[in-house]
Amino acid sequence: MKLRKLVITATVLVSVMLSAIAYASPSASILYNEQDLGNGSYQYDYIFNNTSTTGESLFKVFFYFDQLSETTGSPLPTGWVGTVWTGTNTNTFLNTMALNQNYYIAPGDSLGGFSFTIDYQLGNSDFIAEFKNDQGTKFAFSGTTSPVAPEPVSTVLFLIGGATLGVRTYLKRMK
Repeated sequence: MKLRKLVITATVLVSVMLSAIAYASPSASILYNEQDLGNGSYQYDYIFNNTSTTGESLFKVFFYFDQLSETTGSPLPTGWVGTVWTGTNTNTFLNTMALNQNYYIAPGDSLGGFSFTIDYQLGNSDFIAEFKNDQGTKFAFSGTTSPVAPEPVSTVLFLIGGATLGVRTYLKRMK
């Protein structure tokens, strides 16, 4: 009986340790707002989120497009520079990076202000995010951008406000 308890306890401990190792990695999520500007042009505004669970800081991002495109970048956030963000280009990627570690995005933090226009509807796009830890070791993470989803609480409050106005108008007409 004691051996059985020991084996079960050891199995649980090893499982927990392995699952912690599997989920502890540098990662990022990049969210965007898309706006149709007309004439086949679209504006994209991005927020970079460092979702790293092991302390790495986000310092560089590459976007990859599925076709040649003409992009015009907006000024980048303070402390960030980019290869193709500052003018009109015909490349299949955008590249931006922090000038130094003072501008890195720490784990759990985010940074907005990455914007550009493009000559087709891009939607979700692939990206590679690069990270550095305190020892200077680099890590890479690849993913796909996602649109910003409306916040559920805001939507519910909007609907409650609309319903309240509707009921109020109805009651005024009944008087």
